[in-house]
Amino acid sequence: MFDFAPSITFDATDPATTVALGQLFAYLAIGLAAIVLLYYTSVYVRDVLAADVSDAQWYLFVGIGAAIVYAVAGIGTLLLEGNWLSLFVEGAVLFFILFLALAIRAMYHAERTGRGRSRLLPAWADYAVIAIFIAAWWGTFLTGADWTRPVVAAGWILTSAWAVFYGVQTVRVHEGTTLAALTRHLLPAILCVAGVVFIDIVTGALAGYDALADAVWIVGTTLVAAFLFNTAVAIRQQGGELERLYDWTTWREQSLD
Repeated sequence: MFDFAPSITFDATDPATTVALGQLFAYLAIGLAAIVLLYYTSVYVRDVLAADVSDAQWYLFVGIGAAIVYAVAGIGTLLLEGNWLSLFVEGAVLFFILFLALAIRAMYHAERTGRGRSRLLPAWADYAVIAIFIAAWWGTFLTGADWTRPVVAAGWILTSAWAVFYGVQTVRVHEGTTLAALTRHLLPAILCVAGVVFIDIVTGALAGYDALADAVWIVGTTLVAAFLFNTAVAIRQQGGELERLYDWTTWREQSLD
């Protein structure tokens, strides 16, 4: 059984407690925002969206689910004596970025004609990348091998750049559509996560920057939660706009003559 960790003592004079409370509220914010986004995304894809984005749909669901795992594992790390949960926090960050990047790329390849756009890489390459990252994460979790850490760090950075590239392309190709709007709202969340990860890697290699890393993490994670919630609001508003098209209370009696 888990015992409550003594790290959060609710002592207002202790700076470590202040940081821990800030981290706790940031985890709660990102978890709540991810749950709301997952709900509205599933409803929108099921009831409103007409385009065939089945691949992007499942990638997006897994990415949002990784954000929920990130929040739950982070809260558990703070409140429970289970340091192994921190590995789930790191893995969730990796899979959050990876699957959102895959979702954005799948939305880029979605086409009205159903033929799809030409791919630089075959479809099996996606599964190969996922398998490599899963193997690296399980290697970190089970064996703690030294080679897995560079793979995870490289995965954070490369998938972030990948997501940004395809995010720009998706907005350019699908401008004015739901796919472009969804990408435009998700991309800032990915950028914030990438920024937090980059600062964490840099400060981890240097001494005396723990306070900077904590401050950037709290602000960056809170911004990620805000962007995820903003994406959910945007999806709900688009669904509401379509609903109002068929709302008889918003139409006055009109004639084509």
